Amino acid sequence: MCRQDLHFNGQEKAWSCANKHLFDRAREGYVNLLPANKKHSRAPGDSAEMIGARRRIHTAELYRPLAEAVQVQMAVLGPISRILDIGCGEGYYSHALQQAQRKAQVCGVDISKPAIRCAAKKYRGINFAVASAYQLPVPSLSQDLLVRIFAPSNDDEIIRVLSGEGAYLEVTPAPDHLWALREALYDTPRANENTHREILGLQLQHSVSVEYEVQLNRELLRDLVAMTPFAHRGHREKRERLLARESQIMQMAFSLRLFRKA
Repeated sequence: MCRQDLHFNGQEKAWSCANKHLFDRAREGYVNLLPANKKHSRAPGDSAEMIGARRRIHTAELYRPLAEAVQVQMAVLGPISRILDIGCGEGYYSHALQQAQRKAQVCGVDISKPAIRCAAKKYRGINFAVASAYQLPVPSLSQDLLVRIFAPSNDDEIIRVLSGEGAYLEVTPAPDHLWALREALYDTPRANENTHREILGLQLQHSVSVEYEVQLNRELLRDLVAMTPFAHRGHREKRERLLARESQIMQMAFSLRLFRKA
């Protein structure tokens, strides 16, 4: 609201600032820091249905190789004090970050209230907040590592909150990620666009590709479609035929890029 520091009051179970702005801590442990005038809809972000599907996919460990690759990148950095997971969803990768850096303070923010509620309920040792990636609720120069996995972001905010020698890990879908879905849903499927770009103020240290295949049964295939934008894209008849399949081999492909603040 006013960009002042928030302090937690255990008796009131709320966060407040010197200007008396007050934010209650929810029963699950998270705090909602998204002002009503910053919302673009009544319920921004992923729906509860999408979050439920994503939780089941993560419970099945279909993205475990990616989580492990993220942990490997963190090991290169050495000890870290403060980590912020931007667009953390239901907390799967926030938990992987915490496991890799057990002494670090890990925070996760997402614009979806159902996602944050789900994350806070399961991962009690991590601080979660409903907030926008375009106005991160942390002080300038306060974070040693920012992690963005598939989420939108703002380069200016990333530079603002990173500490002087901070690192930024960006994970994006590679061109062939979920290619079988595209083939099934479109007459002329197109690969993911290469979104790699220079970020003013950051220096690329190295990049890594992660590629593998998974075998999906019908239930996991339905959940994978439901947790992605493909749930409402492509030809309806083609989507119905896809979701009727008993099994499907799926290509998983990701690009990881690690930056240091210049």
